[in-house]
Amino acid sequence: MANILNVGTSALLSLQQAITTTGHNIANVNTDGYSRQRVNFDTLTPQVSGGSYIGSGVATDSIERIFDQFLTSEVRNRTSSQSGFQAFSELASRMDGLLADPDVGLAPKLESFFGALQDVSNNPGSLPERQVLLGEAQALADSFHYLDSNFRGINDELNVRIETTVSDINSLARNIAELNEQVVRATAEAGGAPPNDLLDTRDQLITELSKKIDVTTVEQTNGAINVMVGNGQALVVGFSAQSLQTFDNPYDGTQTLVGIANLAGSVTDLGRFLDGGELGAALDFREQVLDPAINQLGLVAMGITSTFNEQHRLGVDLNGQPGGDFFLPLGATFSANPNNSGASSITVAISDATALAGDDYNLRYASGQWTLTNLSTNVSQTGAGPFAVDGLTINVAGAPVDGDAFLIQPTRQGATLFDVVLNSTEDFAAASPLRSQEALTNIGSASIDDLNVTDASGLPLASQVTLTFNPDALGAGVPGFDVVGIAGGPIAFDPATESNGKTVSLGGFEFTLSGDPQAGDELIIENNSNGTGDNRNALALAGLQTSNLLNGGKASYQDAYGSLVADIAVKTRQAESAANTEQVLLNQSIAARDSVSGVNLDEEAANLIRYQQAYQAAAQVISVADEMFQVLLNATRR
Repeated sequence: MANILNVGTSALLSLQQAITTTGHNIANVNTDGYSRQRVNFDTLTPQVSGGSYIGSGVATDSIERIFDQFLTSEVRNRTSSQSGFQAFSELASRMDGLLADPDVGLAPKLESFFGALQDVSNNPGSLPERQVLLGEAQALADSFHYLDSNFRGINDELNVRIETTVSDINSLARNIAELNEQVVRATAEAGGAPPNDLLDTRDQLITELSKKIDVTTVEQTNGAINVMVGNGQALVVGFSAQSLQTFDNPYDGTQTLVGIANLAGSVTDLGRFLDGGELGAALDFREQVLDPAINQLGLVAMGITSTFNEQHRLGVDLNGQPGGDFFLPLGATFSANPNNSGASSITVAISDATALAGDDYNLRYASGQWTLTNLSTNVSQTGAGPFAVDGLTINVAGAPVDGDAFLIQPTRQGATLFDVVLNSTEDFAAASPLRSQEALTNIGSASIDDLNVTDASGLPLASQVTLTFNPDALGAGVPGFDVVGIAGGPIAFDPATESNGKTVSLGGFEFTLSGDPQAGDELIIENNSNGTGDNRNALALAGLQTSNLLNGGKASYQDAYGSLVADIAVKTRQAESAANTEQVLLNQSIAARDSVSGVNLDEEAANLIRYQQAYQAAAQVISVADEMFQVLLNATRR
């Protein structure tokens, strides 16, 4: 009787656990991160009776968590990637919308400014047109400031995002470490049986962590999980969590960096190693989109300032005075690492604004020499200095020591500082400082065309310059022009082969000689006094709009700005496409994981009926055993 009762009792107890586990699955069908559980049965050791083995019943071998490590890791990876692309896409979309907005974008303001400049060239002596030009110039400056302010506002928001995300990462890391301790303790208390619900909770926290930053995990023999980020930096080891830290960029206090404290107490920057998730997206967005956009906008501002001022200084204003700066002259910005221990210093001069690349540079001293590295291309050059690169001249001085470093950001402040310094409408230099004419006594057709000043340092002319045609100017039978009033003559000119035009440079100006002069014919170049109706310099300034002056002579002002707009638009579309693709892949990964670990209510309902029927049958076994025992007791009473 005892064997029958034991068999029935073991079945009841085992099936009761199975029913409880099935109910637990049904109850957690909507719990995020829950993995269904399954009771595994095992037969009890049989007993020998009459030369045969008689079964002793059933026992619960284990309650297994249906879990696939590969599928779970795939979900984590996809979660990190999708979260990162989504965050990157949202940030880039804001930049894209800002630049493409016709009401606040730079392109319409450039068109209006050069349109006003064209109006001045059409009526150079009119003060109202000049006043409109100054107004459009200020509107252009306001547009630069508006875009730059918004860019820097996004940078401030990015700093807050980074700090908040790092705080979330540290909180999740601490919770994972605490769960590691609970898992190890619970496993030991259960004699090695895994605490399934705690494991699910821990895995869910790691998945939440992967939304913030890409992670890798390694399970220890005691059941604890180590979590690493970046290039293997430990975030959780056993029961201990390492905290990430935020700190200000030593070169630029407006940027928040992410690092980790070392044994010496200083913080090591980990930004270049961290990727994936919201934190990786924020760092990548700043490096790949925001910083280059600020630099490129500054490049356009500095290009306009330098080239426009240069041409404006080659003209004369309504008062006959040489033109001055129209826009505020801008210089390259740089900063020293606050940890520099030597007595080194540098100066950075813009030797050619048209050659600026909009890149940042790192200058570091080590092993007795300086190394200048372009942070965008990683191209470097080494030496004692000075260095010439991308329109910059960098001089070093003082007594450096190994480790001294400087960050050079030539165009970073360009849009911030862009401003109009011309205050008076009369000071706009629309006229050219020189004019030319042919002597009334000439009998040939010689003329001077396209007279342009290239260097105003020698102006005004001390006296008028006279070019007199001489068939023997450079020797018997070698024709040309004798020059009086300035050094540089005689000028070779052969009417037989060069009558269609020959460009000549003389002093600080150049011009084109053409026509068929006769001996003694004179061409005169003189100061342009009282040239209030002259628009030649205004036309030259207007021509800057379509001239390829920036990026080494490859782009106009609009092209350089359009390149910025297009680059951000492309990166935005790529991020949106990648986010959508990763969402599809994430959904597929979740579906694959849930097909193994997820709760299926139909399956659980079928199991519940099956276990219920088995439980009722086991109860019937006990009832039969009881009846048999009562029959036996009644028989022995007689």
